Amino acid sequence: MKSASRTLVKSPPELWELIDQPERMHGLMCGLLGRATEVTVDQREPESLLRWEAADHGADAWIEVRLAEKGWGTNVKLKAENGAEPTKLEGWLDAVLEELATPQKRPFEGMGDPPPPEPPVPETPKPQSPAPVTPEPETDEPEVPGHVKQGKFRRLLGL
Repeated sequence: MKSASRTLVKSPPELWELIDQPERMHGLMCGLLGRATEVTVDQREPESLLRWEAADHGADAWIEVRLAEKGWGTNVKLKAENGAEPTKLEGWLDAVLEELATPQKRPFEGMGDPPPPEPPVPETPKPQSPAPVTPEPETDEPEVPGHVKQGKFRRLLGL
């Protein structure tokens, strides 16, 4: 029997969700044995202990995972036995712990990327207004029939 332990920055429910999956248990057992096999769970204490073994008759292979809260994370203790076909469990155990430590959900993924360009907005032609008309400045002079009015400004300049 070999064991490895590591504290991961994940909560026990997060890790339990990753471990307590028949596909993952099957995959880990196949990786341990080096061949395909079915598994049966023989111990299960939610968010604390999960132990499963190879369903092959005569195979003395099992995997046990213990979870315990520790500080800001969870201490994961992994034990495995492959009695029939001894393998190098040290590297395999570390690889399993590394897989469990890898973030599954990436909440900040894509935040460093620039936002996608916005589609161009078609320009609508602006309605054209008629040319502005400049009103003639008012004068204090009385209107004289037949006489052209001059503005104050023109009189000031002598025009």
